[in-house]
Amino acid sequence: MKLCKEMVEAMGGMDSLMYQRFRSHCFVAFSILRKSSNLILNLLSLMVHSNIPDIAVAPDQAVATVQDKFRLDLSEEDAMRFFQTLITDSVRALFPQVIETIHKWAQYWRN
Repeated sequence: MKLCKEMVEAMGGMDSLMYQRFRSHCFVAFSILRKSSNLILNLLSLMVHSNIPDIAVAPDQAVATVQDKFRLDLSEEDAMRFFQTLITDSVRALFPQVIETIHKWAQYWRN
């Protein structure tokens, strides 16, 4: 998940109602996707040989990768805790901040 601190700031910060709503919507969406995982994984497995570029790169791993993202090995409660950690880690990630700084420097030097 890619969620930079600037996005959170645009929602009003980590303590804002808008950010809390965003997180709530994320949790609901993740829960619904997990509950529909059998259908999604079956449809994806039917597309493995369809020459879709992102799937064709590693057709043997496409379904397994998506299945891993659903974290079906976790209970619903543990999955929500995992997703909460994923959101928090994404906001605090250093790499997107470094990329943003490089981008700002590049913009500065172009002008």
